[in-house]
Amino acid sequence: MSAEIDFTTFLSTLRKHRRLFLVVGLIAAVGSAILSGPGFMPPRYKSSATVYPVNLNSYSIETRTDQLLQLLESNSIRDSLILKFDLPAKYEIDTMGRGGYWALYNEFKERVEVSKTRLESVQIEVVDEDPVVARDLVLEMLKQVNLLARRLQREKSQEVLAIAERSLNHERSKLDEVERKLDVLRREKGLLSYEAQVKELTKGLVRAMAGGTAAQRDALQARLRDLEEKGGEFRELTELSNLFRQNYDRALTEYERVVNDVTKELTYTNVVVYPEVSDKKVYPVRWLIVSTATLAALFLCFVLLVWRDHRN
Repeated sequence: MSAEIDFTTFLSTLRKHRRLFLVVGLIAAVGSAILSGPGFMPPRYKSSATVYPVNLNSYSIETRTDQLLQLLESNSIRDSLILKFDLPAKYEIDTMGRGGYWALYNEFKERVEVSKTRLESVQIEVVDEDPVVARDLVLEMLKQVNLLARRLQREKSQEVLAIAERSLNHERSKLDEVERKLDVLRREKGLLSYEAQVKELTKGLVRAMAGGTAAQRDALQARLRDLEEKGGEFRELTELSNLFRQNYDRALTEYERVVNDVTKELTYTNVVVYPEVSDKKVYPVRWLIVSTATLAALFLCFVLLVWRDHRN
């Protein structure tokens, strides 16, 4: 029956094969150092920005930070960055092949990270082999999120603008119709102000009855008959005109407000940490790769030697 493996066996194996462990460790360290060098693993640099949302309208129970986070993760911003920086060529991915876009989107997701901080701000982090490109990608994301938020806001404002324009035209048509009828009464009957004309014509008729001619009395009586026949209509149309004009003024004010809302140029992020060109790589961490590879090689060598000695 084979002897049981104990701690003494481990120490014996280490003493017996210490030179082999030394050689294996050196080979693993040198090999991992070479493989983690720029020729095999190009260094990547990180650029980041921290922003707070502003001028965003909450659509549901989500916070403005959550809304900004959703905007930054939209596929329209992703596709804009892919197109502007020609990322398929940069990442050496053939999008015409099968699964090309899936690989491209995964690579983009790996390099671009958007997260919410504990202080309710949004942090954007981009890594790339070129530190300038990493910085420019962050800047372009900030630009694109402003354009996207503005476009979404304007799409909703355009719908409100169409409603406000229809309401304005409706109020204008009612006012124009009433004014057209009033103009007819003004031209044909000489009606300008019902209360003032009745008062003045009545005074004139009284004076004419006292000392005026028959022609004067007849003319004044004719004018009073016109007021009697059309005065009620004229007064009603005048009140409607005043009412419709007030409605039109309110509709015009609302229309101008919506027009300003459609044409305004707002930004939707307050940048508290601007992206910079990094001069220190974040990947690969060579010391970690070398140490991990060396320890893994030594452990594997140790396990194989113990297993071999135990069998023998």
